[in-house]
Amino acid sequence: MSGIQLPVLLAQRLREAARQMRAAFEKMPAERQTWSPEVEGNRGRDALDQVLECAYVNAMGARAFQTGHIPEWDSTDYRAQTDARRSPDAALQWLQESTDALAAAVESRSEEQLATKVRHPFAPQDVTLAELTDLFYWNTVYHIGQINYIQTLYGDRS
Repeated sequence: MSGIQLPVLLAQRLREAARQMRAAFEKMPAERQTWSPEVEGNRGRDALDQVLECAYVNAMGARAFQTGHIPEWDSTDYRAQTDARRSPDAALQWLQESTDALAAAVESRSEEQLATKVRHPFAPQDVTLAELTDLFYWNTVYHIGQINYIQTLYGDRS
């Protein structure tokens, strides 16, 4: 019996999280996908924005694995890239493409390569590439929760 292959497991988790995000987003009525909750004059983020962020972050992760360089967060690029894809179809296509690219890049690494330490892009610490991969997975799962929460705000409790 063979053991768990870490690169394969991590890639599967990334793909499954994107699939679940797509399902949660597509479950919403079209008019709710871009609806933002508002409390005391403060507008929240809509579900489309959640998908766009995950697509952008996964694309950033794929580039990091492909180039060996982890870029710093670039708010101007984030805005330009997400604004260019601010429709449900474009956002979901980008999520799929960026997740597939990230998962393929992770899957192509050996377990030894995934143990390589790199600088965390959002925290002042070093992490392994495996831990960095988990960050991309966690980010998507977190945002699925945000989409689910938005659904409860308009009365969808299913």
